[in-house]
Amino acid sequence: MNRGHRINETNQINQIDRTDQCSLWYVIQTKPADEFRVERNLTNQGLEVFLPLFESHQYGNGRGIVKVKPLFPNYLFGRFDIDLHYYQVKWTRGVTKILGFGNGPVPISDKVIEKIKKRMGVGNLIKMEEEVFQEGDPIQIISGPFKELRGIFQRNMSDKRRVKILMDLIGVEVPVQIPRWQIKKDA
Repeated sequence: MNRGHRINETNQINQIDRTDQCSLWYVIQTKPADEFRVERNLTNQGLEVFLPLFESHQYGNGRGIVKVKPLFPNYLFGRFDIDLHYYQVKWTRGVTKILGFGNGPVPISDKVIEKIKKRMGVGNLIKMEEEVFQEGDPIQIISGPFKELRGIFQRNMSDKRRVKILMDLIGVEVPVQIPRWQIKKDA
């Protein structure tokens, strides 16, 4: 009886060692808007999961709304041994498939995950690169009450979240302050 227990302990130790050596990152496709559910379910199963998030700025009901969204909608990353956990991951509620080519799932490089994680900032959110505006750049407003109107970039305001632009309204150039996320360079 003790002997069987030792064999079982050895198998568990070998399984843990094998899991550490064979764990690779895979891209997991989720059903639409199920990324958080899949992340929770896989984490509850003891698997390592990475769901990169970013802040999205939207305009609704007359005001700006900040939402935290997945960087890659309908996808997240999981680190596991494909031989041991394939069916466990594949049949997790909310999972569509593990990405790969004809023969099955294909792992991605640890370097990809490291690069994404290096861009994480406050609140573990991915820092998006901001568009750089120079004085005199033509801009287009992409949301808010002035949506689709054009103007000329004048300057960043002191808090860097707002900008001053010149808009040609009723034949007169009027300075307007708006949130930075509401503008883009006009082509």
